[in-house]
Amino acid sequence: MYRWDIVKQIKPLCLFINISLFYIAFFQYIIDGRPEGIPDLWDAQFYFLIALAFVFSLLTVALAGRPVAAIPGLLLLVTIVIAVTPEGSRIGIRLSLFAAAAATSGFSIPFPFNAIMIPATIFATLASIRTEIAWDLWLIKPDYSERLGSIFVIGAVGIITTTLSAAIRTIKEQQTEIGNLENTIAQLTTANIGFQEYAKYIEEQSREVERKRITKEIHDIIGYTLTTVIMLLREAKLYITANSHVKDVLDQADQHCQSGLEETRQFLRILRSIETTKIPLVDAIRKLASSFQNATGVQVQIDFGNAIYPVNENIQNTVIRLLQEGMTNALRHGKASRITISLWIHEGMLIIDMMDNGRGTTQFNEGIGLAGMRESISALGGQFTAGPISGGFKLTAHIPMQGGNNES
Repeated sequence: MYRWDIVKQIKPLCLFINISLFYIAFFQYIIDGRPEGIPDLWDAQFYFLIALAFVFSLLTVALAGRPVAAIPGLLLLVTIVIAVTPEGSRIGIRLSLFAAAAATSGFSIPFPFNAIMIPATIFATLASIRTEIAWDLWLIKPDYSERLGSIFVIGAVGIITTTLSAAIRTIKEQQTEIGNLENTIAQLTTANIGFQEYAKYIEEQSREVERKRITKEIHDIIGYTLTTVIMLLREAKLYITANSHVKDVLDQADQHCQSGLEETRQFLRILRSIETTKIPLVDAIRKLASSFQNATGVQVQIDFGNAIYPVNENIQNTVIRLLQEGMTNALRHGKASRITISLWIHEGMLIIDMMDNGRGTTQFNEGIGLAGMRESISALGGQFTAGPISGGFKLTAHIPMQGGNNES
């Protein structure tokens, strides 16, 4: 059971303690009967006061965590004082009801009001131990050891519940802080992956620009040089006689230069027309997994199976976004330390399984990210499922290989 589950069980626990202690007090009164010499009317009054005290107790629990809960808490003490004063030396009912009041105050009334309620409960206990009551009857007080023992028990209950309430408040604050840190880690992880992808894009763009610059310089330098050489050769032929062997050599040189110039221009045109090769899906997934693992320390294992064939851009982008969302959720929500990804192509379907060893949950609500993935995969004609499994979380996607456009 996680700490958050413990926090959520505090109210039910407080209600269980109240019901148990009130039942004990009520049962003791039925067994022991009303105190000797007290009029018959007191039975109805005692039951009414017990019911009223229980209502104040429930109201205090319902307002748990708010300062206003101290008001029904004080009314609870007043009602119990009136109810148990005629009990005289019978300490059992008094002890049960004031212990219930101490537990209710410690659990439900926020700090520092719950700490103030401890001495108030002890004072109310002492105020209920009187010799003379409203009917001018003299009752025997509990002996000193019984009074001291009851005060010790009630004080201990108050201190324990107040301390537990403070611990719960600390746990809630820590959980809020941890949640903020988890969100920050997830955002940093996503940003880190995004920066790496952007750096890769910039690197590729820089290479493309540099390649085109070099081809332009080669074209200018070689083109200018060869053109100049051709012009010089033709100029030289004007001064050579028709039957000279040198003229033949110059003609051959002219032809070679022209041929070389044309071939250079042709290959440079081909080189400039070549687009940067798109990174294959296999390499893209490897880079994504490596970036995520380096950024978070989460071990990512990939099994490509027979899914080594190229896919169109729509499918590749969808798969990458799906894996990004799944890995981020595994870290953020599941606190996973290991993620396993498997891909397989079967009957024209690209099947993707992602499993992690996170803490999982019995109550799974699909978030915006996964809902968006479901829509994207459905738009490609595929299917998507996600949910907790034994020892972690799993998501599965079936995407037609011909989903989206058919460009490879």
